[in-house]
Amino acid sequence: MTTTSAMRLTTAKPPHRLERLRTWMQSEGVDCTVVFGPDHVTHLTGYSRYFGGPSALVVGADGERTLVVMLDEVRIARESAAADQVVGYGQRGFGFDLAPAQKLVETVAALPAVGAARRLGFSSEVPGVEQLVAASIGAQRVAADDELRRMRLVKDEDELARILGAYECCWQGQRAVSEAASPGTQEIEIFSAAQTAAQIASGAPIEFVCDLLTGPNTAEVCCPIHVAGRRTAEPGDAVIADVVVRSNGYWGDTAETHTVGGNDEVDAIRSELLAILRGAGTRLVPGATGAEVFGEMNERIRAAFPGGEFPHHGGHGLGLGSFEDPHVIPGDDTPFESWMVVALEPGVYFPGRLGVRVENVFVVSPDGGVELREAFGAAA
Repeated sequence: MTTTSAMRLTTAKPPHRLERLRTWMQSEGVDCTVVFGPDHVTHLTGYSRYFGGPSALVVGADGERTLVVMLDEVRIARESAAADQVVGYGQRGFGFDLAPAQKLVETVAALPAVGAARRLGFSSEVPGVEQLVAASIGAQRVAADDELRRMRLVKDEDELARILGAYECCWQGQRAVSEAASPGTQEIEIFSAAQTAAQIASGAPIEFVCDLLTGPNTAEVCCPIHVAGRRTAEPGDAVIADVVVRSNGYWGDTAETHTVGGNDEVDAIRSELLAILRGAGTRLVPGATGAEVFGEMNERIRAAFPGGEFPHHGGHGLGLGSFEDPHVIPGDDTPFESWMVVALEPGVYFPGRLGVRVENVFVVSPDGGVELREAFGAAA
């Protein structure tokens, strides 16, 4: 993965997410908070492990974090997690216990902070855990789901760095698409080239999603309408690649339109869409909404391309999820906040003939959206 430059975003940093959680705990009279599931754990400790077992985190009123992972993960968790203590559960080896959540809950319940709690903040992404907790822990549970969801919308600097790492992997995938898009190459071959390049850039297994469409298929917009197959690229074809990668726990997202040997019409459409994208980026300021940004983007696309369609969202939040709040759609009136991360992706499609789409990722700021690579001083 590319080494990133120092953060250059000048907007005042929000309180760290752990401090935001502690503030919520104090307001609710919560003695400690227990969360179960990989996204919760990644969010609050940075720990992310390929094919990891069920995990949990206990956050005390003083902010002390105790991470609970499967026994064989303890060493790597101690090396990589931002946690004050790492506790293992279960036994050495894998595949012996077909219901590990029971042992996980028992281990969490035995921790002193949980045993002494009268009011317990609680959220779980692991099926069945809520019932096990109800049977094992006597404290009154206070739902933390909404608060954690709100916290995830506003990123900290270390989260932006992780999103940037995944974003850079996406761009490595886009470079591979550009190189592989030659006459006679199948869509699935181009798709696979992008996946390989992104994974090597990550230096570890990734989660990978990709729309890869060539020629007339580009008018089909995206999966599941069209999935990369055996169609071979032809000279002059447009090639839409929407490369989405999760690396180190966080997602990056890009869309780009390439051509096979050049196409003046595609290049002209792409240039206009990039101008529309940049204009939409300037509207990513605190207090604006996705509905407002979508409305202006939609108007500009329809004015620039009579007969063209814009049948999808204009963008979305990015972070622990690849398609999260806030959304750039007519129905989302969520006000933007500084340090939110939003991917913008205008496109236009001419049924049966051609489609073009572009996408960049921005950080919301009072001066307008800052492209994520520029926020870290990297070349955009």
